[in-house]
Parts: sequence; structure tokens; C-alpha cells
Amino acid sequence: MNILGTKQKFKVDRETNLGYTLIYNDEEYFLHHNECNGRRLNTGSFVEAFIYADKKNRLAATLLNPTVTVNQIGFGRVVDINRELGVFVNIGISKDILFSKDELPFNFKLWPQVDDVLIVEMKVKQNRLILKMANKLQIERKRQTGEEIEIPVNTKVDAYVYRITDDGINLVTDDYNVIFVYKTNYRKNYRLGEKTTVTVQKKNTDDYAGTMIEQKEFQIVDDKKTILEYLKGNNGVMMITENSSPELIVSALHMSKSAFKKAIGGLLKSEEIIIMDDKIVLNDFNDF
Repeated sequence: MNILGTKQKFKVDRETNLGYTLIYNDEEYFLHHNECNGRRLNTGSFVEAFIYADKKNRLAATLLNPTVTVNQIGFGRVVDINRELGVFVNIGISKDILFSKDELPFNFKLWPQVDDVLIVEMKVKQNRLILKMANKLQIERKRQTGEEIEIPVNTKVDAYVYRITDDGINLVTDDYNVIFVYKTNYRKNYRLGEKTTVTVQKKNTDDYAGTMIEQKEFQIVDDKKTILEYLKGNNGVMMITENSSPELIVSALHMSKSAFKKAIGGLLKSEEIIIMDDKIVLNDFNDF
């Protein structure tokens, strides 16, 4: 029986200079003193331990409590990034686990950064532990195993990005609630694992709908800043106008056509832009 990636009950067989020998189904597993979580064990007693593969790919035990096992999804924190391999994630034990680049977006800008948090499942591949992103069904099952905490409408919560699609982003809270944010309800590109604050708009059957857009007055100010930054980053010229398609506006600026028109109306009123038939330009761009 392969118990790699699982927690099992072991019998303490004997102590050595370096640690303990544990027995499970007549097989021996080594538990280093550094992996005992400060505990002293008695020969003949029983202890629950997690089995992982050490740096030499040998099975070893730890009394440290992992946040993820092959039987249970959980959260892990990114501690290192390797473009050739992927990202390494800490799950509460001394050995960081690989989240392969094969499971990450082709666009490196969408990769998680150090200290970002991923919701992951654990798999065994060629006698090694690897991590993959958990899916919505797994998250829903995990949420149902604990105390269900409903989020009231209009409540702001912190959540982590775990899925990015053409339609928007999916986030998960520490309580395993899933929130979907449509692409016109945020104004920047998010990466996997990024922590953000989202306002819950509506409760659906198995998730929530949310937004990162603030009150209308504040959002118009932010949208104007977004357009100005876009112009400054494109030599003061934007080939997007009120006549452009909603899809183009959303793709370039992450805002609806209605929000775009309100923002450029404000910029025109303050004489910060000039609107032409086929483009919008910054007024006095050389001053920037």
C-alpha cells in the first residue's frame, strides 16, 4: 500500500541518535527528531504522522500537520518560483511541494508570486508529491465538511484568485466560499493566488457573484485614471472611442462601454483629452 501523501497511525518501534523508527503494516518509516514538532515519543506508543518524499526521494514521516494531503484539498503559500519547473508551495511541513509549470498559464504574468496563496489538491506522480489547482466541486465538498458560513450581500471579504477565464475570475475565501467576478467588475489583470478584496453582490446556488468596483462616484475617478494611464503608456493615443465595440473596451480597459463613456466624458470636461473621429489623444501630452 502506497501511503505517500497520507496521514496514518504508526507504532513507535525504537529511537535512534537521529530520530525514531515507525512501523506501519510491518514496514519501517523514519521520523527525524527535527520532524517531531517538539514532541518526545515513547517506544511502543502510537502516533499519527504524514508521509512525504525527502530530498533523496525516500519516504519519511513528519509530525508537522500538512494543510493538504492526497485525501484533502487545502491552502498552500508560494515560497519560490522556477520558470523551468513551476512554483514551490509550503503546505505546513519542512518539504516544499512543486506546483508544475504544466498546470500554470502560458503567460508568466498570470503565475502566482511569492507569498500568494493557492487552493490545491495533492497527487502522487512517480513516487513524488505534486500539487494541482483544486476545482470548484472539490472546494464545494470541502466547504460542506465544515461549518457553513454564509456571506451577507454587500459584505466585503478577502479572497484568493484560483481560476482565470475569458469571462472573469473565480476566487475562494478562507472558508472555502467561491465568488465569481465578471470581467467588467474589475479594472486590472489578476494573477493566480493573488489576494484581493471583493464585495459580494448576490448568492447563487453553489457560489456567489461579486465585484471589485467601488461606489459610482469613486469608480468614475478610478476609471478616468485607468484611461489616462493607458494613454500615457501608448504615446498619448488610444484607438478606442465611443464607437468601439464593448468587447474591445472590456479587453483593453476592463470596463463596460457605459463606464468608458462616463469616464471620457469627465476627462473631456476637464480638458485632459481630445476626442477625434477615430481616436482619443491626451491634451498637451508633452507635458507628461
